[in-house]
Amino acid sequence: MTRLTRRAALAGATATALAAPALAQGMPELRSIRATAKSWLWIAEDYAGALGAFEKAGVRVLGNSSGRGVNVDALLSGAAEILLGAPTVTMRVQIRRQPIKMIAGMVNRYASHVVVRPDVLQRLGVTEASPVLDKARALKGLRLGTTGPGAAPDFLLRNLLVRAGFKPDSDAQLVTVQGGGPAMLAALERGVIDGFCLSSPTSDVAVSRGQAAFLFNMSRNPPPDFADYLYIAATATDRVAAERGPQLVAYCRGLAVALRAIREDAPGFKSWARGFFGDMDPAIFERSFESDGAIFNADPRITQAHFARNREVLAQELSLLGQDAPPAEFGYAQAVDPRFADEAMRAG
Repeated sequence: MTRLTRRAALAGATATALAAPALAQGMPELRSIRATAKSWLWIAEDYAGALGAFEKAGVRVLGNSSGRGVNVDALLSGAAEILLGAPTVTMRVQIRRQPIKMIAGMVNRYASHVVVRPDVLQRLGVTEASPVLDKARALKGLRLGTTGPGAAPDFLLRNLLVRAGFKPDSDAQLVTVQGGGPAMLAALERGVIDGFCLSSPTSDVAVSRGQAAFLFNMSRNPPPDFADYLYIAATATDRVAAERGPQLVAYCRGLAVALRAIREDAPGFKSWARGFFGDMDPAIFERSFESDGAIFNADPRITQAHFARNREVLAQELSLLGQDAPPAEFGYAQAVDPRFADEAMRAG
């Protein structure tokens, strides 16, 4: 285990969910916002904090979770300087000419999984190993939990239903469940929903309890068109980019350190993550790590290819919602500000 991962393991054993390590007084701060407190989707930021990578780069990052799937309003209002979430959510706001840009990427899998009650899947004769269209057809008529309209889990369910030739708003019930993983699990247990779309570890907990089985594990066995897809990005307003540039470079530098450590020292990352997820049953953690321990970008730079694929998906989302396609002039420069990640990577 490296010096950094030893430090991270100690931090994971003692820190609360989003706590930052002790820092020098007066260090600049950035506040970030995400949907849920703990998930593999944002864990690169948490790991960077545990490694002390943000601190070393010169910034303190204070994380917070909202329990809601869409949090752009918190960014625009100034309640946070950095938003963690799906690029297409950001892009829907950008095409309405709101002054925000994506600055860094973290996850390159569409890692929100679809799980459904085992009795339903048995009745329909489908499993995770079934063909994509057969699995998509199994969603018809089900009550499916999402984090809300416009959020990435909601779109994935709509996308799958349309692939099967169904109308998402009439051939299934998409049920908004706010409150993160615990609320989703409670809704499934009470019979309010037949399944849901959400990231690990919530999906793994449902499977381990026998409440659900994977229909689409989007990290391990996604539809081919989602096999390499930028799913989680960090976004900042143009004002923060203009006024807090050095801190955004430091943020990207911290992410780069964490992403490199995840890739080059998987055992060290796994050891820290086991402590970070706290009371999670060891068997659930192993299942979760197997699916989602390697869903991360190599570094925080967002490429032209990342943008192009997300633009395609954005067009699909808007079409499903009965809205106009993205404007022809909406390109990489309107969506991404690469300066901070580029400078962070030049610094090594």
